[in-house]
Amino acid sequence: MNRSESKYFHTAERMDEALLSLLLEKDFEYITVKDVCTRAGVNRSTFYLHYENTAGLLAETVAMINGRYREKIPDAGLGGAGITALPKRNLFFMTDQWLLPWLDFVKENRHVYKAIHSQADVFGVERTYQVFFQRVFSPILSRYGVVAERHEYIMEFYRCGLVAVMLKWVASDCRESAGEIAEIIKLCVGPAADEKTD
Repeated sequence: MNRSESKYFHTAERMDEALLSLLLEKDFEYITVKDVCTRAGVNRSTFYLHYENTAGLLAETVAMINGRYREKIPDAGLGGAGITALPKRNLFFMTDQWLLPWLDFVKENRHVYKAIHSQADVFGVERTYQVFFQRVFSPILSRYGVVAERHEYIMEFYRCGLVAVMLKWVASDCRESAGEIAEIIKLCVGPAADEKTD
């Protein structure tokens, strides 16, 4: 990456962070280009070199957050046919292998999670969850022999519990370690993964 490309990406990153900090203060529809420029320390012409409007910035910010997270999660072959090929014990997500990278990411990006969960509709959280539900969670439940009609109920139970624990942790500025929170989650969901059989 040459110097001008590096400057371009650094400026875009500043605007991403500006938007996230503004979302902690007000709803997205009230955030203006001027607000973002002032917070990021850039002028309007620089903003328009990168984006057409604040919706374009939001789309990039969401992509940036998702990209950062994908770099952290373990690659366990869950894409495509991986779910049908993996042993069942590898499909149980309430283990340190899955929880610790997620919780470490949440802790490092707690300001992001405050913004995301204060305005979940803006970030398309439900849409993202539905993709994971269809591609990962529902097929895993099928592998465990759970009838399809129960998948949504079971995942809603897990999702609401995980989100509640995570938000309480974030609200306390992540005082506890990721390991301590992982232990609390595992205690809530029951037997450890190594107790599950194929």
